[in-house]
Amino acid sequence: MPSRLKVPGMAAGDFPVPETLPVVIGVRGARHNNLRDIDVDVPLWRTVAVVGVSGSGKTSLAMGTLYAEGLHRFLEGLSTYSRRRLTQAQRPDVDRIDHLPPALALRQRPPVPGPRSTVGTMSEVLNVLRLMMSRLGSHLCPNGHRVAPSIATLREEIVCPVCGARFTHPSAESFAFNSYGACPACQGLGIRSEVDVSTLVPDPDKTIEQGAVLPWNSGGRRLSMYAAGEIGVRLDVPYRSLTDHERDIVLHGEPVRRHVTLHSGRNGRSVQLSVNYDNAVAAVERSLRSDNERTRGCGPRRWRRSSAAATSPRSARSAWASCAGSWRACPRGCPLSSAG
Repeated sequence: MPSRLKVPGMAAGDFPVPETLPVVIGVRGARHNNLRDIDVDVPLWRTVAVVGVSGSGKTSLAMGTLYAEGLHRFLEGLSTYSRRRLTQAQRPDVDRIDHLPPALALRQRPPVPGPRSTVGTMSEVLNVLRLMMSRLGSHLCPNGHRVAPSIATLREEIVCPVCGARFTHPSAESFAFNSYGACPACQGLGIRSEVDVSTLVPDPDKTIEQGAVLPWNSGGRRLSMYAAGEIGVRLDVPYRSLTDHERDIVLHGEPVRRHVTLHSGRNGRSVQLSVNYDNAVAAVERSLRSDNERTRGCGPRRWRRSSAAATSPRSARSAWASCAGSWRACPRGCPLSSAG
C-alpha cells in the first residue's frame, strides 16, 4: 500500500500519494507579464483554481507560465507531424519549474476545428487507447467464448483455448470512430440529423403556391412544387384541405421526372422544363448533406427547432433549414452517442 503524504492545503492523509512522487509544482522566479520574481507551489493530485483580483497575474501564472512550459514538454513527446500542426507558445520567463507534467488547455471550443477532432485525436492519446483495446482487451471467439488477454493475443490470429476456434482479433482501426470502426448509423459522430416533418408546413392555411411547403421556397427547389402539380397535388387550395394521398406525395413522394411549363409575367412567354421531383423531406435531407460536407472543417452545426423561423424575414433557405432539422442520439447506442 502506498504511503499517505500531506498535500498542501488539505488534511493529512486525505489523499494517498506514493512517497516517491512529488506533491507540488515548484515555480521559482516567474516574471511573465506582471509577475515579479514570484515563487509559488501549486499542489499536485488536486483540482486547483487560481483566483485573485483583476490584474493580479492569474492568467500570467496559469496560462503564460505553467501552461506554456507544460505545453512544450507535452509537444516534445509527439510526432514531428503533429508538432507542425500545433501552435507552439513562447517559453515563459521563469528561473525554474519543478515537477511540471505535460499540460493541455481545454476550452469550450476544440482547438482543432471539426466535429471529429477531440482531445484524444489531437494529443494522439486515442492511438494508444485503440492499440491497448485491440491487444489487451478480452475478445470473443466465433463460438462465444471469451479469450482473456495474454501474449497469444499479440499475434494476428488467436486460438480459443476452450473450443480451438481460430479467429482474427479486432485491429486498432476497429476502435477508430473516424474510419473502419465508425458506427454505420451516425458515422462515428454519436449524433445524426433527422427531419422534423411537423415543421415543414408551419402554416397549413396557406396554399402550396403561397409557400406553405418551406423546403420548396428557395431557388431551383420551387420546380418540385410545379412537378407536384403535374403528379396530382393541388397547388391552389390550403394545405390543410389536401387529401392524405396528396400530403403523402408532398412529404414522401417518389423521385419521378415530370415536364412542367413556366410562364413569364412580363412578356407572356412560356418555358417547358424536365424536372426531377424532390419531396419536402428529401429536399431537407439533401440540403443537410451538402451543408455537412461544406462545413465539415468548421465544426458541427446545430439546427434550431423553431417554428418562428418560418415567418422570419430571412432568406427562405435559411428559414426552412433552421427549423426542419433536429439532432437525435445515435439509435445504435455507439460509444460517442449523446443527445443533441
